[in-house]
Amino acid sequence: MIHKLILKNFKRIKEETFDFNQFDLIVGANNSGKSTALQAMAIWQYCVDQFNLSKRKGSRGIQVVLPNFTALPLPEFNLLWTDRTDREYLENPTKKGAKTQNYIYIEIDLYWKDNQNKEHNFCVQMRYQSPQAVFAIPKGDWKNFAEKIALSSFPKIVYVPPFSGLEPHEKWMDDGNVKQQIGKAQPGSVLRNLLYRVIDRENTKPKENKDWQEIIEKINDWFGVELQVPDYEKGISTEIVSEYKVGKKSFDIISGGSGFHQILTLLAFVYGYSEVSTILFDEPDAHLHVNLQRQMVNYFKLKTNKQCIIATHSEEFIKGVEISSILSILSGKPKRVQTNNEVLHALSEIDNFDVVRTEQSPFILYVEGEDDERLLSIWAEKLGKSDVYQKFYPFILGGSTKKEMQEKADRHYRALKQIVPNLKRAILLDYDSDDVAILPGSNNKVLNEWKRKNIDNYLLIPDVWRKAVSTSLNERQDSLFFEPYRSIIDEFFMNENLQLPPNSSWKNVNASIFKVLDGKKLLFENKDCLFEKIKGHAKNSLKINRTILAQNMDFEEIHTDINQFFDNLAYIVNE
Repeated sequence: MIHKLILKNFKRIKEETFDFNQFDLIVGANNSGKSTALQAMAIWQYCVDQFNLSKRKGSRGIQVVLPNFTALPLPEFNLLWTDRTDREYLENPTKKGAKTQNYIYIEIDLYWKDNQNKEHNFCVQMRYQSPQAVFAIPKGDWKNFAEKIALSSFPKIVYVPPFSGLEPHEKWMDDGNVKQQIGKAQPGSVLRNLLYRVIDRENTKPKENKDWQEIIEKINDWFGVELQVPDYEKGISTEIVSEYKVGKKSFDIISGGSGFHQILTLLAFVYGYSEVSTILFDEPDAHLHVNLQRQMVNYFKLKTNKQCIIATHSEEFIKGVEISSILSILSGKPKRVQTNNEVLHALSEIDNFDVVRTEQSPFILYVEGEDDERLLSIWAEKLGKSDVYQKFYPFILGGSTKKEMQEKADRHYRALKQIVPNLKRAILLDYDSDDVAILPGSNNKVLNEWKRKNIDNYLLIPDVWRKAVSTSLNERQDSLFFEPYRSIIDEFFMNENLQLPPNSSWKNVNASIFKVLDGKKLLFENKDCLFEKIKGHAKNSLKINRTILAQNMDFEEIHTDINQFFDNLAYIVNE
């Protein structure tokens, strides 16, 4: 099992150490570099394979040319170096004013342990030659390489890139051509070849092939179809035929959905390369429904005979593993949660996803419901506060009484702070009524309470409703078609006595009626609410929700209470 990777001068990494377990998730946002470690190990395996084929002589290693480089798709080699810098020019200590050229080597150093727990390592170096060529060098010498590769514990790696679409027809390929397509990030183009690899074993019939039977069983469990044995006869057939049956009808595998193709590809790699010790999965969650993501991560967790390292940002994957199996690079460096008694106790109160999100940015915002989060996100953008708001991970408390929500937020925060010690928080709750109000005061930036009964009361603006309906209908407000909707909106606000007082604006109005009226019921929940009146007139074809309303609010229609809340968040970030 690979337990450590030391990487130098590779892509965005100047120097970094990755520690691995038998089963690991490398977690990061899009374009955060979570695939970098996987790609480095794929290159390490490619170079090892090339060393094996070489004559093993010379101090410069072997030359690798781009057309034959099958580890990953690459237009030119200097893209592998940090900042695309492959050499530096240093002062010559023996000649004043002269510069000495110094090559910058990429180093991919893998460490593993044998059955006696003895540690070994082998390092591949790469030196740039031209956009189309590099030298791959076994660090140490060829003798060191020969000794290491002779070990039964020497790692054997296969890299599974993100899924690509299938081809309608597929010729049989030898392993070199298959690897070339995989290196181009086109595993879907060789899926039938990968499946054929599983059954193409001497003296073993498909019915006696345990690996093939395992694939059939899982595909039937997860998709309810019967996968057929790939049909190909060497020397006679012109292409591999791979089908599945539903009832009595057969279909080519290209007829399946993208999730079916994705799972089939993953299983084909696992069982088609039975000799490998480590499988690297790059975002295998793509195209998969959340339920299938859960099933898949549980399945691969149990594949204890192979080491699995998975680059992902799937929430379902993150929630489905032990916290010790998560290697997060959200903060820019690989980091694993270190467990102790306090942390283990804390983990009973929190979710892995909470840890991952707050390690990236150590700020959490507790809100009552998902609608609150959606409204705040839109208002933040309109007020130019998105930079501050996006630093906070929104945690949904899910309703219940205000006291219970406060206690829940406190418990969750205390637990999470055991793992993310620099964590800061804010809480935002509705006012509701005088008997349950918190009244935190202007100096309390952490505990926030709306000055109106609930967040929906900030949507009690007739102009906003008119704009929202007009926009949704794609009708001008002075059109005859819009007139009935105008009447419904104006009559509603007049009957509720919700007219703007003289010399005031919706941005600063502070009438006490907003503490009493329940905007949630008036606008969205009562049988005769404004939402239902508009929907009824449009015969169910027009539904004005909170998000649409917020999107139609102008800067001057967003109340100062909302602006003050974002100022409180900025204070927490900067204190």
